[in-house]
Amino acid sequence: MRTTMTKNRAILVYGTILILLLQIPAYFLLRQDVEGLLLYMFLMLLLVLTLWRGTVFGFISSLVFIFITGSTLLYTGISGSMTFLNSTFSMQIFFIYGIILLLLILCAGKMHELMKEQENYLKKLQEDVRKYVAIDVETGFDNETRMYISVNEEMRRADRHKHTFVFMVLKIENYRKFQQLYGAKEVQHLWQQLSQRIQQTVRQTDKKFRFREDHIGLLLIDTTDEHMEVIYDKLDQALKNHQLLNEKWVTLRYKTSFFTYHPLKESTFDELLEELEREMKTSAL
Repeated sequence: MRTTMTKNRAILVYGTILILLLQIPAYFLLRQDVEGLLLYMFLMLLLVLTLWRGTVFGFISSLVFIFITGSTLLYTGISGSMTFLNSTFSMQIFFIYGIILLLLILCAGKMHELMKEQENYLKKLQEDVRKYVAIDVETGFDNETRMYISVNEEMRRADRHKHTFVFMVLKIENYRKFQQLYGAKEVQHLWQQLSQRIQQTVRQTDKKFRFREDHIGLLLIDTTDEHMEVIYDKLDQALKNHQLLNEKWVTLRYKTSFFTYHPLKESTFDELLEELEREMKTSAL
């Protein structure tokens, strides 16, 4: 939080300096004729590009612009030919314009860096929250981090006590389409209903996870392959039909797969989960 406030203050300071410095070219250029207005427009364009792309891009673009415009102004002063820069616009004014432009680019570039750092910091905070907050708000299930911890612990326990367990994955098909059709409130209602029905269907000692946006994991302790047909039937009856907030019913479809862990199995959980992902492409609930 303190880091965020510090960066916000720094952005505010550089933004204030940028606005104050902008008053200098605005005062001198907007009192000129068309050429002054054009130079001010180019200055604003370069600032926007710098805020968007960063200091290096802004400096290179500014130096190219200063070189081309300065060369044109110098040439017209020597040859007396007509261009958009008339005789009242002197090299001295353009020299000051160039210095102020580079100062503005420095300020805008620093603001770009600070905003990028702030954006990356906020992304890291969001990722930390997602990773370390154990409970999924919509379902009350554990998250992906807790899933890895729990399953690996259960694998070690199974190795010690020589028992088996089943890990099962359910993936809601067309989840994105459901979000688009029905909106955020219906999605929240969907997960509340699914979590309630799963809690009622499996044992309280079994562990439940929501480890991706549309994935549910079930750690079925002391379970073997022969129980899976009954579990599939119960889940199918409990989860297939969903009542919307407007009391209409929709049918949900799931991809599913499971593995049975036997003591001292050589595969890691990552490898077993990867295998489940491949199997889910063809297996349906």
